[in-house]
Amino acid sequence: MAAIMSTISSQLLVTSSSLTGDFYQAFFRKEASQKELITAGRVSVALVALVSIYLAYDRDSTILNLVSNAWAGFGAAFGPVVLISLFWKRMTRLSAILGMLSGAITVLIWIYAPLTINGMALSDWLYEIVPGFIVCSLTIITFSLLGKQDDQLVSDTFDKVQHTLEQLD
Repeated sequence: MAAIMSTISSQLLVTSSSLTGDFYQAFFRKEASQKELITAGRVSVALVALVSIYLAYDRDSTILNLVSNAWAGFGAAFGPVVLISLFWKRMTRLSAILGMLSGAITVLIWIYAPLTINGMALSDWLYEIVPGFIVCSLTIITFSLLGKQDDQLVSDTFDKVQHTLEQLD
């Protein structure tokens, strides 16, 4: 039970932090006060918890399915962002946010849309992280190439870290 509670709290905190900093502050209130960000974080924790409770009430669902779906959502939303940001300096802030949203939405569609392939639900046919990861990656790459490069400081910092890593070899 302790491991479950630890995992849940970690997932809620990561989601809250991401929604507050990467979404709320980036798009709605760039100059938000610390108090306002704390309130936004608490509201996002409550919303994510309520959505999670709603999803848990599905009687046909098992703990394994719920955990599998949760990790697919996190992996598809955040995995490509982390990997691409480590190896490609052209990734922009907007493309990262759009990638996270597209990956998570793809996972939700893959799980809950009433679509079938040869009579099988999409999630029975292919684990939902795969299409989510692909859609997220393609979204990041596409919008990074189409968009304007972020602050020069991002590029300079990437080059500095790259240079430091090359010296370690």
